[in-house]
Amino acid sequence: MDHMEIFFESPLYKKAEEIDDTLNSIAKLIPERKVFFIFMNGLILKASGRITSNLIKAQDSNRYDRKMHCAALVRSSCLEVSGLGEEFRKRGFSDSKYFSIVDRQIEEFRILFLEWVATFDTKQFITDRWGIFNPPGISIDHIQNPEDIAHLLAEDEDDSNDDGLMDKLLGNDDD
Repeated sequence: MDHMEIFFESPLYKKAEEIDDTLNSIAKLIPERKVFFIFMNGLILKASGRITSNLIKAQDSNRYDRKMHCAALVRSSCLEVSGLGEEFRKRGFSDSKYFSIVDRQIEEFRILFLEWVATFDTKQFITDRWGIFNPPGISIDHIQNPEDIAHLLAEDEDDSNDDGLMDKLLGNDDD
């Protein structure tokens, strides 16, 4: 089993899929005539999809800065799902009580997420000149020896030639 297959079996990834499955079940409860709820449902399902896709991107990278960037996007997507669930409640969606299940799942996911982020290797990074995704203690003017980070730069080259890796991982390929 390769590292991605192992990751797909992890509690973190399984919890992300569980959130997505729950949201898809809630989607089936939306009456077709409720156009606004259908629109909001599209938004919430896209946000949920970004959780899993950014988990995959982070896990597939060796770089701390890239992993943290993806982790920030995962967090943002979780907050978006929660916020949209609250909008369903405020706007009177008759089955909004089911969003409490999603809220609980996101909280369980958050705990697993924190444990996962703590495993990121802080020694494998390319300095983020914006300063947001640097490991603790690394400033924006940190100078790295190009020889020390050549293998990390090669990851960027690999990404540009991935031939639809993300589509394959998500099962969206036509093969």
